[in-house]
Amino acid sequence: MTVQILSQAGDKWRDICPTLPIMELEKPLKISDLIRELRQQLDLSQEKFAANLGVSLRTVNRWENGSTVPSQMALKLIEEMLQKMGEPGKRLLNEYLPKAKQRQDS
Repeated sequence: MTVQILSQAGDKWRDICPTLPIMELEKPLKISDLIRELRQQLDLSQEKFAANLGVSLRTVNRWENGSTVPSQMALKLIEEMLQKMGEPGKRLLNEYLPKAKQRQDS
């Protein structure tokens, strides 16, 4: 799925260069959706999920509401959780962390 950046009234860059094509960008990574879906598939509360990752309940809550994103270390632990889940985890990896899937294949 792609997201289009559309011109809106007052877009200065569009006023300066009206012939600039509309850019299409990849869907932004929705790590909050991944966290929530993973946690729910594992049937874990935010508190238990946080304990498994060694972070606070508040941290997981912030990840899920999109106000912060996991650190690289936490993402690595989440990736490992996904890999241990088998097929459902592979689906989530492909959907949300395609670069992690590429590392697995190489």
